[in-house]
Amino acid sequence: MEKSDVYNQSSGIEKILTETELFGRSCELTPPEANKLRLLAEEVLGLTVRLFDNLKYEFHVEKSKQRFKIILRVAALVDPDQKEKVLSVSSRGKNKSFGIIGKISDVFENLVTGDAGAYPFGGSFSSHYDGEDPDTLFSLKYYKSSAPEEEKKPEWDGLEKSIIGHFADDVTIGVSSNKIVVVATITI
Repeated sequence: MEKSDVYNQSSGIEKILTETELFGRSCELTPPEANKLRLLAEEVLGLTVRLFDNLKYEFHVEKSKQRFKIILRVAALVDPDQKEKVLSVSSRGKNKSFGIIGKISDVFENLVTGDAGAYPFGGSFSSHYDGEDPDTLFSLKYYKSSAPEEEKKPEWDGLEKSIIGHFADDVTIGVSSNKIVVVATITI
């Protein structure tokens, strides 16, 4: 398995995206394939850390055969003062996505702020993932295959138009060692 360098919030999003694309090129991806990897990384960052101005996170990319994993780890906020500080500078409501993409973003935000009870898909986290990884709370792939048709229709428009909908094999969100972990998988 190959692994990119680990980047954090001090690296800046543009540097992270550029380095993601360069990592793809170092793994012998063509320029269009490396650009797909970059676009997926941008979408993941847009759904997650761009919600908040001062969120501490780590980001890296892993490659195994032709499968790439974009991995984002964010410290879960448990301190009420931290939560209020983050929410006060949050870009919540600005350029907010709707439909399923907005709900994925809401899952992340609810986990970061400790509002895990406010699950935007209805039901509970356990109702939208039954895979092997006990740390995973949500899987887009599982949701797409198991949600009732009447739930999908109003939300699917945004997903079908999104980069995640076009390129990602799956996007999972979970909690491991008090960190929220978002993994977007793409096979190139």
